Amino acid sequence: MNTASNTAVAASPSAGRKFGSSKMTLGLMGGVALEWYDWNIYGVMAAFLSPRFFPSHDPAVSLLAALAVFGAGFFARPIGAALLGPIADRISHRGVMLLSVSAMAICSLVIALMPAYGSIGVWAGVILLALRLIQGLATGAEAGVANSIASELAPPGREGRYMGLIGGTSIQIGIVGSSLVALIVSLLISKTSMQVWGWRIPFAVGGVLGLVVIYLRSSLPETLIISAIHAHSATEDTRIHRRTRDVWKQLWDLRLALLAVTMVIGSVQIANYAWITGLPSIANSIYKEESSFVFGITMSMGFIWMFSGPFIGALADRIRPSRAFVIFRLMLVPAFFLMWFYAGNGIGRFALVMIVGGTIVGFNMSLYNYIAVTLMPRSIRTTGVAVGYALGVSIFGGTSPYLLLWLRHNEAAYLFPVYGAVVAVLSVIVYLIAKRCGHLYVAN
Repeated sequence: MNTASNTAVAASPSAGRKFGSSKMTLGLMGGVALEWYDWNIYGVMAAFLSPRFFPSHDPAVSLLAALAVFGAGFFARPIGAALLGPIADRISHRGVMLLSVSAMAICSLVIALMPAYGSIGVWAGVILLALRLIQGLATGAEAGVANSIASELAPPGREGRYMGLIGGTSIQIGIVGSSLVALIVSLLISKTSMQVWGWRIPFAVGGVLGLVVIYLRSSLPETLIISAIHAHSATEDTRIHRRTRDVWKQLWDLRLALLAVTMVIGSVQIANYAWITGLPSIANSIYKEESSFVFGITMSMGFIWMFSGPFIGALADRIRPSRAFVIFRLMLVPAFFLMWFYAGNGIGRFALVMIVGGTIVGFNMSLYNYIAVTLMPRSIRTTGVAVGYALGVSIFGGTSPYLLLWLRHNEAAYLFPVYGAVVAVLSVIVYLIAKRCGHLYVAN
């Protein structure tokens, strides 16, 4: 492939506008939304999956087993990022994106159709775990690919707004969509039917939606994707782009920046999964709140997140992304301690914690992808962001719901906000150190 000719295509203003304004944006947003829909729907349905796949006399034990599978899927993400990130950076971004969305859709369809514990015994849990691991592998590079391309296609001076749309609003479309589908299903069928077979419907919806996203992404020209990422250097040696081992050498040289990406993403994912999975699961399974109210409140929080994305991004463009990041990340500290208020049955207290604390979480969710992108150079941006994202989500995010429930089960729930607050502060410290050492590759 001729790098110079590709660069010429990318340099064409009309080509760039056409590429970044319609199918590209829809393909990027649709894939990110579907990833989060399929990933989050497991967490939303965890209270219903747990007795079907991990039956126990103690509901908390069943839920812990279901959340353990939820967390295990995250640990496959770094492997997927390590395998697919360099391929995206050096060979094909479109191929990696198509693989990711296809695997998510197929696995969701299999979960919707597979037999439960009552039919095949422990194999039900084993198959469920395998499917989540496959999804983790496939989505390992998704965030890196989508956010890297979005950062390159964003209009100058409006990177935050555009990244807020791709990395903020689209994520919330997936999260809100999962809660909305769960709410609709729970309203249309009885509680017993929901527990027996209704939980399968949201997974089937995710599989079908995957076909639409596959269509959108399959029409993306590979040359324009590669040009958008590498347009900064028309004379760069094309052999370097085809040698994935060079990616790892560069990434090792930027290990402080990788640590910063991991902490920036990991900290907000503690809060994210506590609010979208941990707290709703506790409300549904432990406190036996009305599931329709739980889904409705979670969905309302998601709407706030969805609409705040571009506005928080625009604010970051005005006051500098680094300043906005520090302000909103430190606001997470009191938001975590608000969780102490929901220490017993009460849908009103649940709503207060979800809406007030969740709004602050949403502000951080609108910004963290852009901040992560600023820490990596274009030449390894997909791999750097993907690996940091996968490490942050697997170490901190995937364990968050399980840790929250486990601490509550052992009468130490008060420790979770302390943990979240400490990691939030550490993420700011590491980011500022990386910034001071010059690891910022987008105007900040």
